[in-house]
Amino acid sequence: IASRWEFEDVLDLSSVGADPTGGTSIHGLLEEHLGPDTLVYLPPGEFRLGDTVTVSDVDRVGLVGPEASIVPDDGNTDQLLMFGWPEPVGTALCVGVDFDYLAENTGGRPILARASDSVLLESVSVTGEADVNEDLIRVDVLDPSGRGVVRDLQMLDGAPGDTKVTGCQVGDNRGDLWFVDCRIDGFPDNGLYADPPEGSIHVIGGRYRNNGVANVRIETSDQAVVRGVHVRCDDATGGGANMRGIRLRAGSSIVVEDCLVELLEVTTSDGAIVFSSELTSATVRNCRIRVDADGVNAIRLKSAATDRNFDGPFRCENLTIEGQASDGAVVEAANRSGVSFSDLCIRQTGANRDGFELSNITGEVRDTFVSVTGTPFDVERSTVERQNVTVEAPSDVDTDQDLRCVGDEDTT
Repeated sequence: IASRWEFEDVLDLSSVGADPTGGTSIHGLLEEHLGPDTLVYLPPGEFRLGDTVTVSDVDRVGLVGPEASIVPDDGNTDQLLMFGWPEPVGTALCVGVDFDYLAENTGGRPILARASDSVLLESVSVTGEADVNEDLIRVDVLDPSGRGVVRDLQMLDGAPGDTKVTGCQVGDNRGDLWFVDCRIDGFPDNGLYADPPEGSIHVIGGRYRNNGVANVRIETSDQAVVRGVHVRCDDATGGGANMRGIRLRAGSSIVVEDCLVELLEVTTSDGAIVFSSELTSATVRNCRIRVDADGVNAIRLKSAATDRNFDGPFRCENLTIEGQASDGAVVEAANRSGVSFSDLCIRQTGANRDGFELSNITGEVRDTFVSVTGTPFDVERSTVERQNVTVEAPSDVDTDQDLRCVGDEDTT
């Protein structure tokens, strides 16, 4: 790692007095030794950090500790590692460090990584519920040609439902950001909140579970891809409100593909995949969606937020939608044009469940199978071309047979 990231030296922090039993804070040692030429290594153990470590305006900063845990003081509410504040660093690196938030009323942001050129956060974890009102991980790459990778971020214990804590946030970003194989569970104010003013976002693989507002939220003026992600909401007892699966907040070049979204139990929810009011175009394809939560849409396409003509296109292609939700509609869309639903297989067995609820829509539905207990198509003030659409009552379908009208393989 040191040579790849152009560090001249590696320093084992225990060699300069770091206490691996957590008895003495390592704050002063990190302030002294983190810098552009030295990659700091934390050996196995627990390391107390009693104050914020700030590294600003250097070429690179790096911390590695694959078997190390950083433990803040009980009741901590402050940020722990601020890499790139107030001035950005060139490169920010943190690999293999666990942050121990098991103590009650303990939280604060473990890492701010704010760099002009590159960020790598890999195999970083937070253990214990973050029961302080402070968002956790934040990542920003400020140069449009820069790149950031967050890989194998593990935050499984979330935050209390009555807080407004976000798991991982993108803020003042301009570069190319990748979130790969991350697991973020139980945050009431978004799991992954990727809302940069500029730059591209890639969310590849991973699992996002029982997060409020949205499990994965995407908004960017550049391109964005959400691929191979598994979203699951199955616990409505402690989560935040509006447990959406994937929320496409705004943008014009967003693709969601090869994902599995399951809304089994929720507090409330706008839908499994939501096209928000500020969105100008997006494509969702090759996904499986299961909705058992009553009254919740599988696909929700909201009205445009302003008088501007957001003509799309808005495409849903090759989707399998199933589940036992009752009431409401599988697909709800309003006040949009350029809308296309193709190769959908819909089977919802709950009572009074409608198929498509379309209001003031211009678009098409083609090569689609619909089996619902309510009205298959509820269409008002719309021009919707239907081609090769099959509608069957649930009694006409063998419920003991796994319906495969779209694709042959499971999406995981």
